[in-house]
Amino acid sequence: MTEQFYSSIAALTQSPQSPQSPTVYAEREATDPNTWLMDQLQPRVGDSILNIGCSNGKQADRSYRALSVLSQRSQEQGLEHRIRFLYLNLDELTGHLRPDDFDRALSARALSHVKQPQVVFHAIYEALKPGGVFFFYGPSRKDLVELRLFIAALDQEKPPQENKELLFIEKIGLPHVRDVFPQVEITQFENPLLFNSPDDLFARWYESALYEEELENAFRRAAVRHFQSHAVFETAQRFVGVRATKA
Repeated sequence: MTEQFYSSIAALTQSPQSPQSPTVYAEREATDPNTWLMDQLQPRVGDSILNIGCSNGKQADRSYRALSVLSQRSQEQGLEHRIRFLYLNLDELTGHLRPDDFDRALSARALSHVKQPQVVFHAIYEALKPGGVFFFYGPSRKDLVELRLFIAALDQEKPPQENKELLFIEKIGLPHVRDVFPQVEITQFENPLLFNSPDDLFARWYESALYEEELENAFRRAAVRHFQSHAVFETAQRFVGVRATKA
């Protein structure tokens, strides 16, 4: 979603509309997560946007490479003078952002890795201008639940473990952001996914964070059995988002 985000922001810089105009980006299907994201963020021409991405810990090397790619893309799109990149631990965000500097702030899965969410939220609050909007989102507890149950049935001896990422928005992020921001709204997003063959289903699982190499053969066999009695396999991406506004 990050690459599409920067493409949408690039479109804003090229728009002839005034700074007070509403969002300017291509129309997409209502089930497209990028459309949902931009609808919630509502960036305007001339807005300064803080995009908090990537993550910490073992993802650090991948995060650095992602920033390098984004830096190159910003140059290709003529945005190098409009974008500043920071590479740091999110728990150390305080002091690295100028106060009242941003109109919008955005974050996704990266926040589930922070150890002190209230400290991070306060740093974001201070960096926003009055009336600024902070939107963060992540998978809900029902995200891909049908696929998760399908996987759990492959290894019934292994007790199911609830992913911290699935709990963060509703159980951790929401209470802490309410302590910092005076106005907080919750929004839901669902993108139905239909798979028409065992290969399609396997490909989706293989590309996801749910993939486990030791279950690969069992998954393939179970997928074949499923399509012997079902025409499709249905699941859905399910996100929960929080839109917080600075007074």
